[in-house]
Amino acid sequence: MKWSNKGHEFDEYAEQIVEDFKIRGNLIFIFGAGLIGNEIREVLKKAGCFAGFIDNDIRKQQKGSEGAKIISFDEYLNQEKRGIIVIAADKKNIPVIANQLMEAGLESQKDFYEYLEFMDNVFPVFSVYANNQLYVDLAQISLTERCTLKCKKCAHGCYAVDMKSQDMSIETAKKSADYFFYHVDIIKEFVLIGGEPFLYQNLDRIVEYIGENYRDKIVLFSITTNGTIIPKQPLLNLCRKYDVTIRISDYSATLKHLELKYEQLKKEFENHKVSYIMGGKETKWMDYGFESVDRKGKEKELMQAFEHCKTPCREIRGSRFYYCVMARSVSENLGFGLGEDDYLELSDKRKEDKKIVLEFQQGFSEKGYLDMCNHCNGADAVNHPIPCAEQIEKWSD
Repeated sequence: MKWSNKGHEFDEYAEQIVEDFKIRGNLIFIFGAGLIGNEIREVLKKAGCFAGFIDNDIRKQQKGSEGAKIISFDEYLNQEKRGIIVIAADKKNIPVIANQLMEAGLESQKDFYEYLEFMDNVFPVFSVYANNQLYVDLAQISLTERCTLKCKKCAHGCYAVDMKSQDMSIETAKKSADYFFYHVDIIKEFVLIGGEPFLYQNLDRIVEYIGENYRDKIVLFSITTNGTIIPKQPLLNLCRKYDVTIRISDYSATLKHLELKYEQLKKEFENHKVSYIMGGKETKWMDYGFESVDRKGKEKELMQAFEHCKTPCREIRGSRFYYCVMARSVSENLGFGLGEDDYLELSDKRKEDKKIVLEFQQGFSEKGYLDMCNHCNGADAVNHPIPCAEQIEKWSD
């Protein structure tokens, strides 16, 4: 979307939702005390507006959830202050719960919201306009473009990066966190990525710096790895201290020898009491078409591609806030030389400019698209499956 009233794009929309929330005491109830609900709960707790859980499961009502009370829908209806309801359930159960709420006279998009719509579009606006708190779902620091694997069609183009190339300096990595958290008050997941982040020599210092200075703003602090490197004990100790979760991508369907490596890695994490998430075994990737797509700079087509994509993958790099980490990394790593201005400069923004950062986060910019949209399948990449992690050259331990 092109900016037409920079810093005020959400004013009219925000006025209505802030008023709706105010009438309900800025209370937000989560309908569904499962995995999705608990993830949202942590965000709302940091924002100071989590009011409790609603669930139809009597066993959950009796047990509660990590100190939070779980009430029935009837109990909710009998309360003096009802608040806003966010339905946090899987795709098949959302319509069932929505019907239950509407049969009780509640109105969609006013009295209740589905969680994706709420967390993506409603809560970020409410948070800034009502509480002057900027919320971001996901952002990353790409510490190195080097990788231990050379995967064909890598979404970051890391197969083209020489192992001798220079990583982000520790000063820039620290500044990236400083500029980001100067503006951002709550983030659902903050990720250290690569390339392969365990190649980064100063990873322990960056984990400690972010953990010591900004951990209270982060719900999930994570590192994403391909599982080919066993981190050393000092880093593992810091991951435990600052509650860093390691996300392991499972490429063993293609690279069979990684199965043993994954077992070694999980054992290390368990021995050092480090949280980890083992991803599902990947068999297919998506081809983003960087080498083949050419939209020939047609503005209308580029804007449509951008609007349809709406990637959640933000990146902070020094004082530059990038909407799409892949657009930046692929352009650099594959030599496109595009999108040199496709970022929001944070060094010239004051804290009161949170509405501008919010708008950029939500997809507003001067052009309404990214230059790399010209060479990317975007959301349509799902229709271009390719084998997972096929190697350009043989991997060696």
